[in-house]
Amino acid sequence: MKFILSTAMIVLLAASCKKDKPLPLPPPPQQSMRYTNLGDTAIRIDRGATFDLTGDGEWDVFFGTLFLGDPLNHVDKRQWLVGSAFDASLPVNGNEKIPVLQKDEVIPINGFPGYSWFNASMVYLTQKIIGFNEPPVWEGDWTNANHRFIPIRVKKNNALFNGWVEVSFSTTEEKLIVHKAAISTEPGVSVKAGR
Repeated sequence: MKFILSTAMIVLLAASCKKDKPLPLPPPPQQSMRYTNLGDTAIRIDRGATFDLTGDGEWDVFFGTLFLGDPLNHVDKRQWLVGSAFDASLPVNGNEKIPVLQKDEVIPINGFPGYSWFNASMVYLTQKIIGFNEPPVWEGDWTNANHRFIPIRVKKNNALFNGWVEVSFSTTEEKLIVHKAAISTEPGVSVKAGR
């Protein structure tokens, strides 16, 4: 009887220590995106390029440059710009700037705190200020961008699609490099930059 009781106790103890295998976690949802290779297009002074990110035959985003003379401050400015089409928007703050995103930062469908989505907008990314008597200086949030992401939102059939454009900037070569872009194929969802 002692043997049966001991055996029963061991079986119960073994059963109570047995752990069920945890169920595997489902994979994270994959973003459904339309990717566009922009061919590392170089935007140099006096150059520009437009890109169709949605594949509908119309451009959504524009990159270009602008020469500005400022005789009051005795400087000239060379600016590199990004602009959006009528059905595309950029998040712009009160200082006329857009956020500089790193890979995996979320582009929320409702926008960024302190920024508003503006369609048909144009903002400067970086500029070279050339003084008449001083050495040139660079300024702007995108001056040292190395594979950073510009958030963009496109309106199509009354639905909103978030996306991004990957860019870099070289002050030594004085060029903006436009690498690639992606737009969500699902309306009304937030996306991650670079994904």
